Amino acid sequence: MTTPETTATPETPLRANVDNRFYRRFLLIGIAAIGFALWSLYDGAVAYPRQRERALAYQKLVEEDHQTQWREYAREQGWPTQHPGKPKTEADVTMQYIMAVITGTVGLVFLVVVVQARGRWIEANGSGLSTSWGQRCDFDRIVTLNKKRWPEKGIAKITYVDGRRKKRLVLDNYKYDRYATSEILYALEASVGEDKIVGGLPEPLDEGPFEEAAACPRAEESGDSESANGQARGPSDAM
Repeated sequence: MTTPETTATPETPLRANVDNRFYRRFLLIGIAAIGFALWSLYDGAVAYPRQRERALAYQKLVEEDHQTQWREYAREQGWPTQHPGKPKTEADVTMQYIMAVITGTVGLVFLVVVVQARGRWIEANGSGLSTSWGQRCDFDRIVTLNKKRWPEKGIAKITYVDGRRKKRLVLDNYKYDRYATSEILYALEASVGEDKIVGGLPEPLDEGPFEEAAACPRAEESGDSESANGQARGPSDAM
């Protein structure tokens, strides 16, 4: 297998930094979920109890056949004068708190993913791969390079031996800079050999990583927030 022009060496390592465009969607979803949680919390703690108080006062006037006095009574209390509707129940209030907890938790998960992703990178040098979170994978310890999801998802899974254990490192050109990640894959294939590549063929040598990446534009660049095969990425894909 001929070595591609782009090869990682100790002097010229290849680094793929995290692509902030991928995590921008997570940030927006997290902010929206936290906002909805705060809104639900306000409804449960303030809006619903106040509405219940107004509605019960109106019902009392109706029972006493004094409903015509509602507008005047509402003004005296500083309340809106329109019909308050059916009183909110304790179950309604409880449901708002449940919704606040659920959506707040979801929002925090998405925001944590964004925070954890800041400054992350994967780098290839002359001897192997290393990451910003301390994971190290030497080329001579790689068992397989699985490219089953590379054509559609841009994901390649590397299995390697670390002591007596097998570990995995994932290349993802959707989460990390697409061009740099493709270059790392080319360098990785040249270093490990074709016998270690499973789930797909080696990348064609007459099509460099830049041409390959340009042929498969990002979903976000084409106005779509989903991945190239139309399937949305979730937090589990981002971890």
